[in-house]
Amino acid sequence: MSLTQKALHAFKWSVLGEVASRAIGPLVFLVMARLLVPTDFGVVAAATVIISFSQVFSDAGLAKALIQRQDRTGDSANVVFWLNLGIGVLVVAILQLAAPLIAGFFHDQRIAPVVRVLSLQILLAAFSSVHTALLQKGLSFKQLFWVRLVTIGAPGLASIPLAMNGLGYWALVAGGLFGQLVQSIVLWNRSTWRPHWGLDRILAKELVGFGKWAMLSGLLGWFYGWMDAIVVGHYLGPHEMGLYRTGNAFVTMIFGIIFSPLLPVLYSLFSRVQEDLPRIKDVALTVMHASALLSLPIGLGIFLIKDEFAQAIFGDNWAGVGHVIGFLAITHSIGWLVGSSGEVFRAVGKPYLETSVMVSTVALYFIGYIIAIQHGLLAFLAARLLLVCISILSHIVLLNKTIGLTFRGFISVSRVPLLAVLTGYAILACGWVIIGDVKYGGYLMLVLFALVYAVAVMLFDRRFIGRILALRKVS
Repeated sequence: MSLTQKALHAFKWSVLGEVASRAIGPLVFLVMARLLVPTDFGVVAAATVIISFSQVFSDAGLAKALIQRQDRTGDSANVVFWLNLGIGVLVVAILQLAAPLIAGFFHDQRIAPVVRVLSLQILLAAFSSVHTALLQKGLSFKQLFWVRLVTIGAPGLASIPLAMNGLGYWALVAGGLFGQLVQSIVLWNRSTWRPHWGLDRILAKELVGFGKWAMLSGLLGWFYGWMDAIVVGHYLGPHEMGLYRTGNAFVTMIFGIIFSPLLPVLYSLFSRVQEDLPRIKDVALTVMHASALLSLPIGLGIFLIKDEFAQAIFGDNWAGVGHVIGFLAITHSIGWLVGSSGEVFRAVGKPYLETSVMVSTVALYFIGYIIAIQHGLLAFLAARLLLVCISILSHIVLLNKTIGLTFRGFISVSRVPLLAVLTGYAILACGWVIIGDVKYGGYLMLVLFALVYAVAVMLFDRRFIGRILALRKVS
């Protein structure tokens, strides 16, 4: 089998794994949300913040170094295994001692035992990280598909029965540990590689030299991804942290199902024409236009029925999660307007530009979060929405320097979708006056908004819609 055929075969199984995770994972998540309360999710989220931070150190980027290295694979795998395991033992020992301090930071002593128990995930992950890296290195994504399929379902098998029997946040803890244990067992079963005693110090130094940069990137990604939850948890406590993290996970899941499958395709497309910058610019503008047509109405639509949505999905125990879902839906809808910029930067050989955006905005985000959280969760959500709007400017500046995509071009492709959304919302406001507070009024308004938006788009954006339909026929 040629390299191209192997890549296509790997891609097929990678896509199947993505589909499986997006089908099973959300189902388990929604069931657990109905069985537990926000504080349960908040306690586990606070512990998970620290565990995910520790895992960045315990891996130290060595798995990526193993995948990248093309010689002495067996010896490299052995070095990575023992380094990961050794660092993992050290990190777990530190967490056992530091658990009370971590609980104190989040003002809830229940977090300490959760941190101590969940830290065992680090050892389980270290025990099987090399097997995952070797399967990825060999493009054995069919094997990884089955591993992923079993792992996604395993936490639910453990956590749902325990939650039904009243174990609260310990049901989530047990599910996480059981899932990691099953993953390790399956990986060892699927992979033929086994470690042997011994450590090549020269090879270890080379692998650590490469891995440290991947670790630094992972640390930045961790801080960027968890900074908001840390601020909410520290200042407002586990209950609000549970509301925020769970609402954010729900909104991320919705937009991820719609847009995430597009990103690998865009990366491949941009990479093929990486020398033709005007063409990349044209494709990027088309993607932004299409993203705006989808993301903006979805964001506002979710906002309009946020309370009905929250009641139907989460139930009576989750009062306040509707506001989180509504605000974050609009935030995500705006953020996805430049969601493909990272693919552009990587395709033209400048992946560091995406990191530059993160570095340039992380301080602004942190300061904004600290100021806003003093006024409560709603102010924090509003501040995050504003900060995302500001960060879009950074993306446009770098896209202009990279492929010549100007702010005027961005406005031109976003104008019609934005005007259509505002038109729909204006008519909706009039509809609320007529219909009033009636049963299922929110759903009626959503249907009215969708109809008005569709008519507005067909009237004012017919040329672009025709272009997309023509491309679909060609494909």
